[in-house]
Amino acid sequence: MRVVFLGNHTVGVRALRAINESAEVSGVIAHPTDAEDGVRYESVFDLARGNAWNCIRGKGRDRQTLEFVAAAKPDLLWITDFRYLIPREMVALAPCGAVNLHPSLLPAYRGRASINWAILKGETKLGLSGHFVDEAADSGDLIEQVSYEVREDQDVGDCLNILYPLYTSMTNKILSYFQSGSVPRTPQDASRATVYPARKPEDGVIDWGQAARSILNLVRAVAAPYPGAFTSVNGRKLTVWKARIVTEAGSNSRPGEVIEANDRETLVQCGAGVLALTSVEMPDQIHKIDGCRLGT
Repeated sequence: MRVVFLGNHTVGVRALRAINESAEVSGVIAHPTDAEDGVRYESVFDLARGNAWNCIRGKGRDRQTLEFVAAAKPDLLWITDFRYLIPREMVALAPCGAVNLHPSLLPAYRGRASINWAILKGETKLGLSGHFVDEAADSGDLIEQVSYEVREDQDVGDCLNILYPLYTSMTNKILSYFQSGSVPRTPQDASRATVYPARKPEDGVIDWGQAARSILNLVRAVAAPYPGAFTSVNGRKLTVWKARIVTEAGSNSRPGEVIEANDRETLVQCGAGVLALTSVEMPDQIHKIDGCRLGT
């Protein structure tokens, strides 16, 4: 099969490598230059250039992108972490259509930042879905799904490490369906669909008036390799990378008040419950904020 790949991120690299093992990579479309490309994540563009594959940087609806795909004459389009919608006329260029890998158990968590939102909402079961591409975002017929469990002590970085091999194995499995000539497809239940927007670094600000569990989920959802949850103390930024719940019961202390601080952890009063900050980043040592109130 001739495959044109559109994607980004380490997950895109894993899928593209798998495609190259059993199909012909006839073209690669990487994101326009991204500050995170090759820094926080592996680079699809660098992989393509290193293998001498025909590659451009482009957006989904650019005329240059459409012409590139037409010239590549693909049997199949493959999309992994490509943030742009693909127009119908581009999908029509591939006789087998277009497949996308989306890191959620569709139809739940369509849209952007799916893993982050799922952790933020307290989900304990996440997943990866392979589906056909239609005109809407992440709404096409399902081909394959796999789920995995997420514990309270695991964060988005742990989820990515679980997902990386799943991207490889799912790519291999779906390609085998196409090569056998029999591809399963199950319509999504639109009544169960949820859609979430992209997230920005500033969305990681901590509201100490929330319950300890909600704050913990935020910390987990935006941990490395994302920018992290953050607060302020005496006007200085404090990033919280890891935390644990001490208690979910209420208290007479004010939200954000540091109850106790030492070299190992800092106990902070939340709107309901107490959170222990176990890994933080701040220019000064954290135990010096004993008695302070965070968020100020």
